[in-house]
Amino acid sequence: MHAQINDTIIEKLREEYSFERLIKNSITVNPASYSGARKYSINRFTILTEKSNTPNQLQQKGRGKNLWGAEVYSLQKLNDKTSVWGNASYTQGKNKQVVWNENSDYDLIYPYVAADSVGGDMKFENYSFSGGYSRKVNTYTLGIAGSYQATLSYRDIDPRPKNTAAYFSLAMGADKLILEKFRIGVYANAEKYTQKHYLSFVSNQGYPMIYNMSGLGNYNELLSGKLRQAYYEGWSYGGGLQIFEADNRNWYLNIGLKKFNLDKLLTEYTDLNASKINEQQFTFSAGKFFDSGKTVWGISAEGNSTERKGTENLFLNENSRNYIQIGSVEKYNHKINTIIFKGLIQVGNEKAKSSLLPFFGWVQEKEKYSSPLSRIELSKLTYGADYQWLKTFENLQTLSVTAGLSAANVYQKDALFNNSGKPSINAMLQENYAFQSSDFWQAKLDIHFHFSFPVVKNAFVGGKMIYSNFNNGSNTLFAMSIGSIF
Repeated sequence: MHAQINDTIIEKLREEYSFERLIKNSITVNPASYSGARKYSINRFTILTEKSNTPNQLQQKGRGKNLWGAEVYSLQKLNDKTSVWGNASYTQGKNKQVVWNENSDYDLIYPYVAADSVGGDMKFENYSFSGGYSRKVNTYTLGIAGSYQATLSYRDIDPRPKNTAAYFSLAMGADKLILEKFRIGVYANAEKYTQKHYLSFVSNQGYPMIYNMSGLGNYNELLSGKLRQAYYEGWSYGGGLQIFEADNRNWYLNIGLKKFNLDKLLTEYTDLNASKINEQQFTFSAGKFFDSGKTVWGISAEGNSTERKGTENLFLNENSRNYIQIGSVEKYNHKINTIIFKGLIQVGNEKAKSSLLPFFGWVQEKEKYSSPLSRIELSKLTYGADYQWLKTFENLQTLSVTAGLSAANVYQKDALFNNSGKPSINAMLQENYAFQSSDFWQAKLDIHFHFSFPVVKNAFVGGKMIYSNFNNGSNTLFAMSIGSIF
């Protein structure tokens, strides 16, 4: 019995670090297909800390992070028909030297952020909970999953933003076994997002100009300098279709669509609607894998096409507290197209396994503000490879070593900026563009060692390092973790 338990734990670790499982993970967007991604139930507890320095980054995202956190994850196969899973996590820390953005969740609400040239470190706390349930009924599998995330970000010195954001999602899906060989699935999801933004100052020595940004350094002159409160409210909904081999998912195809709408409301002016985001996203993934017993190999492809449109409402200002909407105009557009191809070759035995994951990708990005005309156009190639060595020793000791080397080459670039007469804004645009249009190469190393001792069984300690070299400097990330998998 003890030997069987040990064998099961080793198989759980092999499954946890499997490149093959991670590649096929796109299938699990359907909650009905979630539990089939693993053969074994698993429990994982992790405490982590991370420190990064990112001088090469959009200024709106800061110059790095210091954080620590804890996470608990569990997937339980209650029987051959029913599975449940859940996740809870907490992180806190700070984003360093954030400028030109006083909000949280920049990637979600851009370009309509409150901004100034002073900024500073931004502290944050994140809480996240998620869970799901799936059950087989004859040839069908039904699933449902939900998640909730709350974020608080703030600064203790002027300017003093306080952002409270909440995110809730719900997904449902089903798949059906066809001819005992493959499954066809369908899923739908919906998400709700809100963010309350409040900006204050304590010093009586004056404060910087607060801009109501609208994209690529442009801003709403009428609304800038006055507003310190805003409320963001967004909805997204989507769905998809999938088909995959039933037993081991040795081939699969997944197609998804998603639509996202976000309104920015000015709460100081009776919830005046200042701007709106409309975004559409198309995703697909496909793969084919072969298993000869000692060797697993395969190929996969993932693609994404996203278009974000921004509409600004136009106002007549009768007095300082009364704005009348007189129209609207769509001025902002951001398109991103990506595709990446991956290969996999995996060889080994019960004691050791080696995996190689080469990849090659293409990215095209076009960002435009129509009046005054501003634009950025970039095309780049990405390529590299990850290598993993997983070794099992006696007494359940297991070592996982993953090393990777990658690069990106920008082969086409073009930019036009509106020289607003604000030197600080112009400097921000030029620095951001230098980062966006830079070639870079990246090296990473990730090591995890699993062991047991009398107090805690199946413990692990891990470390990760990422070094990225750009034309104008380098970024670094260091992380450590401890925990247990059982």
